[in-house]
Amino acid sequence: MEQWEKMAYDFAKKKYEREIDDDGKTPYFDSHILKVVAILKSVTGDIDIITAAYLHDTIEDTGTTYQEIADLFGDRVVGLVYEVTHEGKGRDNYYFPRLKSREAIMLKFADRLSNISRMTVWTEDKQTDYLRRSKFWKSDSTTAR
Repeated sequence: MEQWEKMAYDFAKKKYEREIDDDGKTPYFDSHILKVVAILKSVTGDIDIITAAYLHDTIEDTGTTYQEIADLFGDRVVGLVYEVTHEGKGRDNYYFPRLKSREAIMLKFADRLSNISRMTVWTEDKQTDYLRRSKFWKSDSTTAR
């Protein structure tokens, strides 16, 4: 593990040390963050994208600031995290107005893939809503199976 990756791993692990995944037992870091990292490692060796994968939810979930990420990991990494951080709350105001770069879109796809793979413990309504918000194609069905 490279120095930057180790630093991001340790930073995110500490930030999520008390967070449990939706199944009520698995540490969130293990079930989601490491899965997003693994997905991205399968398609890129770009250390900034991998670093951002460790950090992608910290702004939304842990009280981490953009400045904190910028100071520790640099402008490119904080820029990727900025692009994938959502705005708004609730079912109708959950969007990503800054998502523009190829790298950030890769990160967001990995995040969505991880979330979709873990949604089996969610209610059917929550699954349907998440799939609807994740959808960028046209079809007649949005039912999760």
